[in-house]
Amino acid sequence: MDESTHFLIEPSGLTAALANGAVLIDARPGDEFKHGHIPGAVPFSTYDVFVPNTSVDGMKTFAQAMGQRFSIAGVSNERQVIVYDDDTGRFAARELWTLEYLGHRHARMLHGGLRQWQAEGGALSTNTDIATVRSKKLQLSVGSGCLAGASEIAHRAGTANFSVIDVRSEGEWAGDEGLPCCKRRGHIPNAIHIEWTRFLENGRFKSPQATAALLTQYGINPFHDIVVYSHRGARSANAYYALRHAGVAGARNFIGSWHEWSARNDLPVQP
Repeated sequence: MDESTHFLIEPSGLTAALANGAVLIDARPGDEFKHGHIPGAVPFSTYDVFVPNTSVDGMKTFAQAMGQRFSIAGVSNERQVIVYDDDTGRFAARELWTLEYLGHRHARMLHGGLRQWQAEGGALSTNTDIATVRSKKLQLSVGSGCLAGASEIAHRAGTANFSVIDVRSEGEWAGDEGLPCCKRRGHIPNAIHIEWTRFLENGRFKSPQATAALLTQYGINPFHDIVVYSHRGARSANAYYALRHAGVAGARNFIGSWHEWSARNDLPVQP
């Protein structure tokens, strides 16, 4: 399987995956599940969890907490897990990234999400009588290959062979907008602003060629280390997978993102 797409599954392959025992997770927030979901899906989200500390100890705490939550949802190491969103969105991407960080080797995201499923003739269900899920034991095998921490970014931002991309909105980037949970506004010095939606087209990842052209437009070398961040690591998780889809081997997600960076007075902010 192509390394650049092994984390994606198309709607055409979903039915067979479910027949083989895959766990299907609807990662959308709120009440969207009850208004229509893919049959066999279960609603589940860890979007409410911030990562306030991307140090070794902080990520250990995060991994343990997420491992427990996924275990309660019936996720095990052996069964394939497929997450989906309305389209190729930030909610599913953050769950997929978390599973990757925990070491789950059989996690996938539905490319195009619910809309692509429907466009290809897939049925929806409004049945919310979810069968009781038997808790599993997700064995953690944490890998740092998909993670960039605040300390590394502070040390390397602005140096050769290292690019930082802020994928938030223009207002967040400029410091004109902010959220109450963030103590400071602005962006990481030496970061480049490319809003996360620019890596998408019609609810799916752009072609590898289009993503490469976008990076070139901003003077980013796809062969260098590239770190993406957002507010809580969700939009940046989506951009991370867009880069992976384009074959960027050195892409990583700063899961603590602006929420962590803005809270640390020892880290610089460019307004």
